[in-house]
Amino acid sequence: MQKPVALSSPRTILNVVLALAITAGALVMPLSAGEKKTLTPEQVAALVPQLFRLHLSQKEMNAAFMKNILKEYITQLDPSKMFFTKDEADALINLPDAELKKLAERSLAGDFTYYATILKGFLEKQIARDAALFDNLESREAEIKALLKDKTIDKVADASKEPVPGKEPVKEGAPGKEVASAPKADEDEVDQVKWSERPATHADRETRLLRSVAGLYRIDKTYLSDVDAMKLALQTIREERKRWSNTKVEEETPKLFLKSFMSAMDPHTVYFDAEEDEEFVSRLEPSFAGIGVQIRACPLGAQIEEVIKGGPSERSGKFQKGDQIIRVDDFVLAGLPINKIVRRIKGEKGTEVKLTVLKRETKTTEIIPIKRDTINLAEMRVKGKMFETSNGPIGLVSVQTFYRGVSDDVKKRIQELNKEKTLKGLVLDLRDNHGGYLEEAVNLAGLFIASGPVVGERDGRNIITWKDDTNADVVFAEPLVVLTNQFSASASEIVAGTLRDYGRAVVVGAAQTFGKGTVQRVIPLSNLNLPGEIKITTHQYFLANGDSVQLKGVEPDVVIPGPKLLKEMLESSNENAIPFNRIKGKLDKTAADVQVWSDFRNKNIAMLQENSKKRTENNQEYKDFFDVKKRKAKLAEAEAKKANLKPDEAPPEEKKEDKDFHAEEAVAVVNDMIPLWPKSSAQAATK
Repeated sequence: MQKPVALSSPRTILNVVLALAITAGALVMPLSAGEKKTLTPEQVAALVPQLFRLHLSQKEMNAAFMKNILKEYITQLDPSKMFFTKDEADALINLPDAELKKLAERSLAGDFTYYATILKGFLEKQIARDAALFDNLESREAEIKALLKDKTIDKVADASKEPVPGKEPVKEGAPGKEVASAPKADEDEVDQVKWSERPATHADRETRLLRSVAGLYRIDKTYLSDVDAMKLALQTIREERKRWSNTKVEEETPKLFLKSFMSAMDPHTVYFDAEEDEEFVSRLEPSFAGIGVQIRACPLGAQIEEVIKGGPSERSGKFQKGDQIIRVDDFVLAGLPINKIVRRIKGEKGTEVKLTVLKRETKTTEIIPIKRDTINLAEMRVKGKMFETSNGPIGLVSVQTFYRGVSDDVKKRIQELNKEKTLKGLVLDLRDNHGGYLEEAVNLAGLFIASGPVVGERDGRNIITWKDDTNADVVFAEPLVVLTNQFSASASEIVAGTLRDYGRAVVVGAAQTFGKGTVQRVIPLSNLNLPGEIKITTHQYFLANGDSVQLKGVEPDVVIPGPKLLKEMLESSNENAIPFNRIKGKLDKTAADVQVWSDFRNKNIAMLQENSKKRTENNQEYKDFFDVKKRKAKLAEAEAKKANLKPDEAPPEEKKEDKDFHAEEAVAVVNDMIPLWPKSSAQAATK
């Protein structure tokens, strides 16, 4: 069965995916009949040569690549760099070339003894030695809280908009991973913990652990009481160690090797086991069957962050923000990772589930039976908003992800806004949109251009194929701004880059986009009677002008003040990233629409940038918002107000910040464009 599935995130583990269909017949391997629930070394070794052939770079198992596999293997065991010291990890990775070559030969023959030895040693030494440290963290609560005075801890909460996995609100249809996340420090600050490096000593490891707890505690305090925030922070950090309990070395080793092998090829080539596969697929589905809530982790299970409009929970009238789900049927949720909680709440449409809920207002528990129903996520993933300006109404449509059918939902949202009031301009907000289906990127770009090439793909054999917008219908032909940030990735970069190359839109943002310009194909291993599926990089994509966004991203035409660029969270920071490249473009610059729009851009970009600069420099509220010191002072003031709360008293609901300075500035740029917009634009767009 083919799966044109995509998932995206600019994190190391969950990265941007653009997937196309590939025939499972490309992988041919004789296997015995019957489903294989676990991988064996022999099966994985048989896959390796075929994976090399499928991959864009077509690597070989030499000493250098073998060393990369070992690095990734250690990362699979210790992604948060909490358990291995640097010397311990280096001793397992930095083998002489002769030994690496022998290890490569043994790996191709299905001999995984070395990897099993590493895993066994990790469990018996690194994991076992920390039992007392992890078990006694409660006794160090005062020490952990004192660390919050350190400025590097603050970076957990405000370094970027990128959420800490397991800490952001999660929809039932898009479960998140709970992984300890390190605080990020500004480059000009002295950080006692080098988060990108493994600790040199055991004292450094202990410091790292305590600071990680402090960072998680600070985030948890934004929606939990002090007591619950500390409890959840400890619960989350312990999950890193707990996940290795009951590990069977023989079963786990082949899976860990395959994951490491895939990651060594490039950051977006991944093996998903059966459980991860289910989560992977759900993230880009337009709907799911559940009860209709958005949840966060809490010590007792899951706290409701939002009740989804139109879902069973809203219709029942029995769920409010702040309520905690503590049981699903007879299963107690306390201590369970958020993704496993989501899996228990979801289910088939029409089936009933009994939830035990701790009510925020009454502090009493209530058993609420509720029938699961289809939850359509379009309203949450594609949002429309209207701004009144001096030159008329301007719409803003924000797109969270490129799920199946998103282009139709964007079209619908634009038409709804236009029906309310005739729009004079539009902002397409792609901030924090990590990508998705490639076809949806082509279709969405096509809403604003008549026809023409959108993206070209080149495979490992240097064969280039182009995907064109063939739909001549243009849903909107007035001034357009595409709003991006550094976490706009992949499909978002295709749309932003395409509309820029055509001259159709002005790109506005604080920094370059993520820089992910490769295409992955997803192949279910069920065709081979194996669990899970593989996602493998097979192509590099190029914009209509021939440029790739790989590593470089899309630079904004109008640069606006914003958070500091986090270079370590860009594609270019990945050691195994595919290099930048360029091909001959296919864009017809003599086409009527391209000429009209490009002339407008060439004449007005400098003016738009200058006007924007003047506005932001004269907007004290805007400047204060992006002033780190002032934001810290505001945070300290809010925490001081919470200090008088009783130990088990939940903090009062905080009023959400209504101001979105980047959105407002993007609207102002559109407003500057309206009087100068060529009257021939609408006519040219239809040709």
